[in-house]
Amino acid sequence: MIGNPQQGAIEKPHVRRLKRYGPLLDEDVLALEARLGRVETFPAGKNLELTGSPPMFLLSGWACLAHTLRDGRRQILAFLLPGDGIGFDLLTRSQRSVEVVALTPLKVRRAQPGFIAGTERLGRVFAGAAAAQQGRMIDQMVRLGRQTALERMAHLLLELHGRLAEIGEVRGETFHLPLKQEILADALGLSLVHVNRTLQQMKRDKLIDMRGAQVTLLDRAVLEAASDQSS
Repeated sequence: MIGNPQQGAIEKPHVRRLKRYGPLLDEDVLALEARLGRVETFPAGKNLELTGSPPMFLLSGWACLAHTLRDGRRQILAFLLPGDGIGFDLLTRSQRSVEVVALTPLKVRRAQPGFIAGTERLGRVFAGAAAAQQGRMIDQMVRLGRQTALERMAHLLLELHGRLAEIGEVRGETFHLPLKQEILADALGLSLVHVNRTLQQMKRDKLIDMRGAQVTLLDRAVLEAASDQSS
């Protein structure tokens, strides 16, 4: 791995994530880092206020975009993983009906007021990141509207593995899933009982293995066929 000038041999997760959408030179990384502020931490369960605040990068931990109904029911719209930007695009920018919730303890780094990309290459990769977020939102709509419980779960697990692989947070087909089944239920539009039954079925069919928060995809071909995805 070739490191950036800011962190020796280890690239920061937001830099690794952005490089998925186009090449960045050292000068681009330096320009980006100069426009970011200090690291902030938040506990699990914290609602990250974006109204009137600058956007931020998620350095570590998991968060989500969610909409909560008056009776307390919640729909998770998207998961936010290490390296993701929050508030840089229209889908993650603050809206009255959408909240950003820390699902685990978080470390974030906010942009300085009046943030601009700084270079043409940075502008292109930010546009690519926004397009990817939009694509995932479309996937979420299809999951909720047309897929069965097993198809939804397979699709989500493949997505999460792929996104974590982009920043080097997988070991082969194994990844860390720090989410309770209640969170999966809120994301997939299923009851807690249905989520549990689906996971148990996938384990019996040897599609996945789950040991605590560690998930291993055992039969990628079948999971991809079930979720209408391909490598």
